[in-house]
Amino acid sequence: MEFIINPSLLKEELGLLTPVIERKATIPVLSKIKMETNASGELALTATDLDVTVRSLQVTDVLQSGSILVEGRKLYDISRELPNEPIHFQLNKTGQIEIRYKKGRHKLGIVESSQFPEVPVQKQSGVRVPSVILREAIRRTAFAVTTEQSRFTISGAKIVIDDQSLTTVATDGHRLAFTRFPLVNSTGQKLDLLVPKKSLAQLEDLLDREIRRDAESQIEIGDTGNQLCFAVGNHSLFSRTLTGTFPNWEMVLPKNFVYTAEISTEDFRRSLSRVTLTADDRNYSVTMEIEAGKLTLKSNTAEGEAQEEMLAALNGENGQNVHSLRFNSRYLMDFLQVVSKAGSPTFSLGFNDGNSPFELFLPTEREGYRYVLMPLRGE
Repeated sequence: MEFIINPSLLKEELGLLTPVIERKATIPVLSKIKMETNASGELALTATDLDVTVRSLQVTDVLQSGSILVEGRKLYDISRELPNEPIHFQLNKTGQIEIRYKKGRHKLGIVESSQFPEVPVQKQSGVRVPSVILREAIRRTAFAVTTEQSRFTISGAKIVIDDQSLTTVATDGHRLAFTRFPLVNSTGQKLDLLVPKKSLAQLEDLLDREIRRDAESQIEIGDTGNQLCFAVGNHSLFSRTLTGTFPNWEMVLPKNFVYTAEISTEDFRRSLSRVTLTADDRNYSVTMEIEAGKLTLKSNTAEGEAQEEMLAALNGENGQNVHSLRFNSRYLMDFLQVVSKAGSPTFSLGFNDGNSPFELFLPTEREGYRYVLMPLRGE
């Protein structure tokens, strides 16, 4: 194996692949990155943890074809410090890969590539959707996926693609995030996927990079039965699929509300951030008291308390009743970060009473993005 590559390209590609590698891999070969060169002048880099596999294919100056395994994180650390000049990789006679540049060189041990797990192959064409749509769908929902590994059927997000839309849903049992984007699906192919949390994070990173390169790019999504396939640009991501039945999320979405309120996104975010500083570290409990024209945020623990007031337009109110909603402020902050990135100056709140699930949504697209929270109970 021998090739010459631009160091910035190498660093960028390894930066995409390295998060897949477990820091303390129980199977030593999973700490490696597979490097392959071919006569067509292509360099393929592959990393896997058996659940997620990411492959990068780049055009480089290939002098000799070959295939080896190299310690992934060590190679990435080296790539981050390389000078801005062409970098020469060559397999030497002692069985090491040499990384040479004008002022110096590194030598790394290698492993036979035959020990690397078989790399999945997408055998049939999938559904193509705009990269920006899938990335936004992941951003709006992935944070709500449970972190409890025992809750297998909700340890990923549900992605449904039909001939009209792309729908994504995630829940951890305390909250549910739903988003739907209109879609032109020319193939008519339908998909119903459960994508694991780690795969979602890796996929979002991949899409971010591709969108920066080409804002009009499309990602191809396929399902082989035991592997989910995502291909965009020069990259492919393969993920194991989750089995089991996702909860009936449609039953969780409230049908209507007695009260709705429109609230300033940035004012509320700043107030909530300050009030959370004195909230309980176990459940970050904050109480919102809302009435005609005003809402108040409160936190109270043995160590301290906080309170802030702000304006709010409340609809559906008869009289001057004060309604109280108690919630985990971290959960609400997750929603506010999404709304801020979407550039919405306000968000809407819908509720019936303090004991029922309440919903947050964008004023202009309730059917496009809905976030349901269960209230905290007890004192």
